[in-house]
Amino acid sequence: MKADNKKTDEELALAARNGSEAAFSELVDRYASTLYSVGYGVTTSPQEAEDIVQETFFKAFKHIDSFSPEKASFKTWLITIARNQSINVFSSLKRKALRFFDQDEDQIQDSAHADYPFQAQQDPETQLAVKQEFRRVELALKKLPERQRTAILLKSQENLSYDEIAVIMGASASSVESLIFRARRKLMQILED
Repeated sequence: MKADNKKTDEELALAARNGSEAAFSELVDRYASTLYSVGYGVTTSPQEAEDIVQETFFKAFKHIDSFSPEKASFKTWLITIARNQSINVFSSLKRKALRFFDQDEDQIQDSAHADYPFQAQQDPETQLAVKQEFRRVELALKKLPERQRTAILLKSQENLSYDEIAVIMGASASSVESLIFRARRKLMQILED
């Protein structure tokens, strides 16, 4: 028998469907950071992103019987749940988010960026420059409409194909391609200002 980390997602999902907690735990290990990225990309809140990860895995476990490898990969199915959960949270936080977007760059809390690898830089000037550039890009991303931001983050951070993103977003591959094109163009405009 293969070790869990050698099994495919679909094999693990089937084992989880049959009651294997170890198989589901392996899926959690594989996808927690991906789901966090999706949640954070939509809500821009580390705390909300963590809640989204937990809620997504809860829903996935509860509805594991509805997963069908013929319709989508496990990763796509899981990210779809996370995106839907993120949009629900985002909608309820809309007023808070609007206030957050109106703040000056200096008022953004550094704690939201604690998980990023700036400490790996040895040179303090380089570390500061990288952190400032990251903050600039992050602020620019927050100015994008939610659908554009989600599409570009799924493409750039998760390296998903247009078809996979289309399934997650409930859109066609050509509309995803268009969303990403518009998002990149708008990001360039924001960053050039």
